[in-house]
Amino acid sequence: MRNSENRLSKTTVFAAAVLLAVAAPAAASRHRAEAAGSAFATGQLQVQNAGASGCGANAAGEPSIHVSKAGLVGLSSENGLGGGSQYWQGPSTAAACGLTYAGQPNAIGGIGLSGGDTDSAFAPEKSAAGTYRIYVASLNLASVNVAVSDDNGRTFSQTPVQAGLPLDDREWIAAYGADTSLLTYHDILTNNIDVLRSDNGGTLYTHVARVIPDTDYKAMNNELGNLAIDHRNASPVSGGFWAYQSFVAPSSSSGSEFNEAFLGVSADGGHTWTSKPIPCTTAFGAAGLGHNFPNVSVAPNGTLSYVVSNDTAVYVATSADHGDTWSCSGPVSTSKRAVFPWHVATSAGTDLVYYGTPDGQTWYVYFAQNTGSGWSTTQVVPVHKGAICEGGVSCTGGRQLLDDFGVDTDQNGFAHIAYTQDSPALGGSGSATGYAVQTAGTPAGYPN
Repeated sequence: MRNSENRLSKTTVFAAAVLLAVAAPAAASRHRAEAAGSAFATGQLQVQNAGASGCGANAAGEPSIHVSKAGLVGLSSENGLGGGSQYWQGPSTAAACGLTYAGQPNAIGGIGLSGGDTDSAFAPEKSAAGTYRIYVASLNLASVNVAVSDDNGRTFSQTPVQAGLPLDDREWIAAYGADTSLLTYHDILTNNIDVLRSDNGGTLYTHVARVIPDTDYKAMNNELGNLAIDHRNASPVSGGFWAYQSFVAPSSSSGSEFNEAFLGVSADGGHTWTSKPIPCTTAFGAAGLGHNFPNVSVAPNGTLSYVVSNDTAVYVATSADHGDTWSCSGPVSTSKRAVFPWHVATSAGTDLVYYGTPDGQTWYVYFAQNTGSGWSTTQVVPVHKGAICEGGVSCTGGRQLLDDFGVDTDQNGFAHIAYTQDSPALGGSGSATGYAVQTAGTPAGYPN
């Protein structure tokens, strides 16, 4: 139950930290980084004026970011359990502080009933309302709350997802077509990865499967990562689609370290799953790969890309046959340590982000890109000073960056990054959400 203990302690501690951070809001900041041909403009987003853009203060962290096919950037971030979530949206051409604050999706009557472990998705096809539906999922321990918007984030409706379980942990959400979405999470009772599906735009979710068979040793001994769906390549199952769930676990039933990456693969839209190992990851996984989180992405041509961190470096594995065979890279990161990788596989390459430190003290958002001629790296913006603790309940400090962040590309191939930073200043004890938009450099292509 290591992962559940870590996740629960993080969200509980974060809820208290939010109250302190609000009392001392971080000053707005702008930063521009140029290296290896890429440039970014960055800023901290405001929550003081709903419906307005501009730099300002917030106390949210661990964000999720996606860009719709219409070029709408959607960025969600969490306030911690009981605090709800925050959401910003705007055109992909907006400046670093140009996203508009859209309020709290996972809240009812202004009360944030959720607020842990946010994740979000855009539907890849337009709904009956003529928009790409937005899903924002947030954890509240007793259940998962899924907020849905059909008007580009101006208003949200809520669906509490219970699924008959007393406690849920670290959910992920992904969308398919105009009205279908999958929701996965750890259930506390078994530590297995449960799969729920909605075919009515998020109004109702039904439990359809578990990613790992209950008889498999990995069912109770894993750390899950994100969920991804292939929007462009047909599955061999009539009416089905390809879905992929990342997780790490011991390579054998006698192991205790999460030394191998695995991929749950479904060809029928989430109803049945096969767990496929990524054998080449054991070469660098001896010290563990749960550094947080494993992350899978699908290129428009169906090629799978999978990134992991062993707490020292970030590695990339790729598969062209739905996870049957894999090849692994050497270290992609260039810093002394690299954790919390996230990436997007595109039509012309891969964009990857991670938190890295060159000296063990100051941490930065790093942006790595490969468009066919090897990896180039940009140090984007400093976000934290001091140690990073990934131990959950054992942490006594160093939790400002929480556990993950995100990157996506727009239809023109430029990167958009959502990250967490110290608040009110570098080295501060609070957390705040920042946004970085690529302003120059090589576009990596459009996403799946």
